[in-house]
Amino acid sequence: MEYDLSKVGVEKDLQYECITTTISKDGVKNAGAFAFIYLGDDKVHCHIFEGSKTLKNILDTNEYVVNITQDPLVFTYATLDCLGEEYYTDDSDIAILKNSPAYIIVDVEDVEIKTSENFPIKGDNSIYFITGKIREFIINDNHAQAFNRGMSGLIEGLVNFSRYKIVGEEQRKVYMDKLLENQRVINKVSDEKTKKAMDYLVKEYEKY
Repeated sequence: MEYDLSKVGVEKDLQYECITTTISKDGVKNAGAFAFIYLGDDKVHCHIFEGSKTLKNILDTNEYVVNITQDPLVFTYATLDCLGEEYYTDDSDIAILKNSPAYIIVDVEDVEIKTSENFPIKGDNSIYFITGKIREFIINDNHAQAFNRGMSGLIEGLVNFSRYKIVGEEQRKVYMDKLLENQRVINKVSDEKTKKAMDYLVKEYEKY
């Protein structure tokens, strides 16, 4: 079955930030901030470093939920592992955020273990590449939009550009380093329009 994730701003093969919710074999719910990629039709993908509760629950239950939200508190609490029970629905057999504008229930189909040598963050932990099939796609808010962090990097670059022209060389290097890192992220996760905007901004930086 093919799903139209464009209804929540999701394009095929791009990366979006979401809240992944899972439930343990003992019924304990958990939330973590992770990215996901829509592969087309009914397939999605995510990759998670070993050691997290989210990964353990996914491997134990073979399912997870992608919650589409831009709530800053939910992202913060989920990342810091302190999202309270009050944020979840009353379902006893699955973890779903109560006020999630949209969510996708995913059944795991394939798990591949890789090393982190080709990732920006190097370490001893393995990375689990998880491919799944969409079981259900629910939209609770017609204004729901998935978050692509490339836009945040572009906005940061634009804000810093207004200061770049008036600061000293040391601070300029700080801004340029941030810009190039954000460009790297945008080239990896964002759409062509955002990439084009960042390329243009980098050229403007290089004039000074």
